Amino acid sequence: MTNSQGYALLAVVTVIWAGNFPLAKAGLAEIDPITLTATRALVTAPALVAFVRARYGPLPPLHRRDHVTFVILSLTGLVGNTTAWYWGMQYTTAVNAGILGAAAPVIVALVGAVWLRDPLSRRNIAGIALTAVAVLITIAHGSVEVLRTLSFNRGDIIILGSQLLWTTYTLYSRANTSALPSATVQAGACLVSALVLLPMALFERPWVTLPRAGWAGWGAVFYAAGLGTVSHIWYYQCVR
Repeated sequence: MTNSQGYALLAVVTVIWAGNFPLAKAGLAEIDPITLTATRALVTAPALVAFVRARYGPLPPLHRRDHVTFVILSLTGLVGNTTAWYWGMQYTTAVNAGILGAAAPVIVALVGAVWLRDPLSRRNIAGIALTAVAVLITIAHGSVEVLRTLSFNRGDIIILGSQLLWTTYTLYSRANTSALPSATVQAGACLVSALVLLPMALFERPWVTLPRAGWAGWGAVFYAAGLGTVSHIWYYQCVR
């Protein structure tokens, strides 16, 4: 993959993720956050495993590094970042969540410069400064008084916190030593996520909410499970 192809693919990923903001906001009116993530994992995991078997054949012997990669990407991705993101979306707007999501590239750039020795150009630094200002304006709702008293919206703070997990997900995607294909890695991470999230979702009584969910709830699930999963595979591949 060339640099141009990578950037083009990441642009497509960004568009797909943008669609997830309004859909998730609507879906959360019908399905609780952990249930939404768990259902997404339960739909995605068998489909990804079937795709990997069809595309690559039987799984090769898995090494410890592969299992570690599955677990870390699961805990920082679907289990951590996505669940926290859905939780925060209950208390803020899709627009706010989208702007606050821009904090993740800033954190990735700064930590990547320290950990992975990625260079920061003047353009990068200017982008970081502009993004930091945008995030502060968003969480303060344009009020200096809010910044002075630190009285932020709960949802905005949760969304911002979820970006720290996404930073770990992104940087570990670069740093891990697994040689498995991107789809195989995502299939393993989804399986771990389903195993972790399913018992957690029981506290939200999904047997009550899921049968009552309409187009908004199931639309959010299948959009995230379908296009969302494909975009995660592409994202991991581009980061690698």
